Amino acid sequence: MIKKITILGFVVLIASSIFAGVLNYVPQNANLVLLFQNNGPNYDSLKTNVPIFSFLLNDLGLESLVQSSVSNTANSLNFKSSQIWSFTLNDFVIFSDANQKDIAVVGKGDSTVIVKFIQSLIGGQIGSANVNGKKIQSVTFNGVTVYFYSDSGYTIISNSTSMISDAINANASNKSFSFNISYPKNAWFVSSWNGNFLTGASTNLVNQNGGYAYGIVSNGQLYVYGKDNLIYKDQNLKNAVTSSKVNSLSLATDPATGDIWISADISNPSQFYNILKPYLKNNVEFDISNVINYLNGKAFAQANLVSSQDYVMTMYLSKDISPQIPTLSKDANGTFTWQGHTVLRYDTTEGTRTIHDYTIIYPDKIVSSNMQPDELVKYLSKAKPANSMGILPSLSSQLWQNSFLTVYINSSGAIENMLQYSVNSGVVIQARNDSNGNIEFQMIVK
Repeated sequence: MIKKITILGFVVLIASSIFAGVLNYVPQNANLVLLFQNNGPNYDSLKTNVPIFSFLLNDLGLESLVQSSVSNTANSLNFKSSQIWSFTLNDFVIFSDANQKDIAVVGKGDSTVIVKFIQSLIGGQIGSANVNGKKIQSVTFNGVTVYFYSDSGYTIISNSTSMISDAINANASNKSFSFNISYPKNAWFVSSWNGNFLTGASTNLVNQNGGYAYGIVSNGQLYVYGKDNLIYKDQNLKNAVTSSKVNSLSLATDPATGDIWISADISNPSQFYNILKPYLKNNVEFDISNVINYLNGKAFAQANLVSSQDYVMTMYLSKDISPQIPTLSKDANGTFTWQGHTVLRYDTTEGTRTIHDYTIIYPDKIVSSNMQPDELVKYLSKAKPANSMGILPSLSSQLWQNSFLTVYINSSGAIENMLQYSVNSGVVIQARNDSNGNIEFQMIVK
């Protein structure tokens, strides 16, 4: 019997050491929790296998630059650089309080070492505070004070002494936060938020009801998935969202060039407008009711972010909008005809320079750009289908066909334009609604 108890005690001890860690310092009522785990292997995989990060960290030398700065600063303080890196190479967690006003970070390390290191990097004044009989160190810089406290080999960093007290109490009372969501075991980071985390996300129509996200480094890419749970106050809106048949990728055959393109698809926009109309303010600058019945909900935009600021945006129509041209022309600074189509010119003054934007009205679409129509035609003649750009073909099997939004950033093109360096990289972001109207999103970084 004694042997069994001893074995059981040993198992409990092993289990407690496995599950103990930075999460023990997170209070149960934390509003946002972001946990990074297995940082060493995941960072190595990110640096070695994901092209954009390999370029930034290895080829561009950011890792060497940071390592050199940390090493030099640590040596000047008679510390080992490993004492600094332990905070990020081991698991660490970031969390905010219930009011979203304060934030804290917990990681492995010695607060005395970290305080001196931070102060040496940014300057400021080292101080201390006494909270409930515990001495808490601090660094004050430009009127902002950050507090540091060591506990059982962990360091708690926060802009609030009360959050440090809450973290200490959570660990001491064994009443700490735990994730109640399922996520892959190989996730590098996992995040969870409660209630209305995003300020302003709740409206007369929808309430935010928490959510979660996680990220995985695998197969030469960083993959992030998340879900934002919603409570609909208007059942008609929920029905419209859940019954929508959308596919923003259907626009990915549009011609695109430049560094970024965005496609959006809203099923039956006039139906959504009629639902939303009672909630809209009366003082909107442009009465969208004049054009909403002509839109089919599909829009595609592209832009150059590096080589120029050229952009093109296309809104597709369900029927010819010509009857509304007199209304659309009211706010234009000029109107002319180009190849049989009406063109509206809008002028914006920036200092001593006047910028012109042009809107071409076709029977089936409205095209807006900062380029004159002839320049625009020449610009688009160099474009290729958006879905053939950069790394997109290699990601086709991972992309959602039922997304209402797709964004692609051609980082390989941007890097080549800036540095004449070839990197096979890119970022794609998508959003869609699940069967309950919640918003799912994914981001793939390569």
